[in-house]
Amino acid sequence: MEKRYNVQLDIKHTAYGKLAGSKRKPLVIVVHGLPCTINEGFYERACQWFDRHGYATYRFGLYDWHADARQLVDCTLSVHAKDLDTVIAHFRQKGYKKIFVAGHSFGGPTILLSKKQSFDAAVLWDPSYAISFTQKKYGVPGGKYVKALKGYFMRWGVNVIIGKKMADEIDALDWDRLTPSFHVPLKIIAAEKGVLVAGCKKYFSGAHEPKSLEVLKGATHYFDDTPTMQDRLFNATYDWFKKYESL
Repeated sequence: MEKRYNVQLDIKHTAYGKLAGSKRKPLVIVVHGLPCTINEGFYERACQWFDRHGYATYRFGLYDWHADARQLVDCTLSVHAKDLDTVIAHFRQKGYKKIFVAGHSFGGPTILLSKKQSFDAAVLWDPSYAISFTQKKYGVPGGKYVKALKGYFMRWGVNVIIGKKMADEIDALDWDRLTPSFHVPLKIIAAEKGVLVAGCKKYFSGAHEPKSLEVLKGATHYFDDTPTMQDRLFNATYDWFKKYESL
């Protein structure tokens, strides 16, 4: 069973999350996408699946409604990566010996931007590549800059404000340098029917060994196209993590 478990990030900010299992088990940390939250069914099911298969799990919000949580409008990918490193350092200090990370969508580059890379293996689930919040990409228009909010108003159905700092950071990011700077065993699982397959292949071409690329046939970005699609995703992730449990 999951329990609420929060991690102090710095003097002002707390990461709010949910933890299952004990430090006697390998820990899987699930990093959500943007503008997602940890309460979406995909991330909940991922943690439940790994819990049933012998892992401890932790999912935490990169931003949240609590007064001392980060707000998305104030975030950057670099801040997300720094917070991930803080969370991992916390669990290392608590005695977790094996820590694995799985990141979906924007959770992918969050993991790749980790400076400490203090985890044992990583899997990226259809990771974002060469996205922009200021101009049209993948058929999606850029946002409208709102000076009073210091951010871009995104027309995503559920409207979101992306802060100017994050938008500028992402436009300047050298996406093709992310995996060459990453030195942890890496598996990338792309959604065949999504728009990120080419980007996943570019990530893979620049990655260091050991590495693996799998294109999951019939899948779209949330891997929810059939009743068993997410099980296939989690099984492929599990197989990668198992390789590094005893190393």
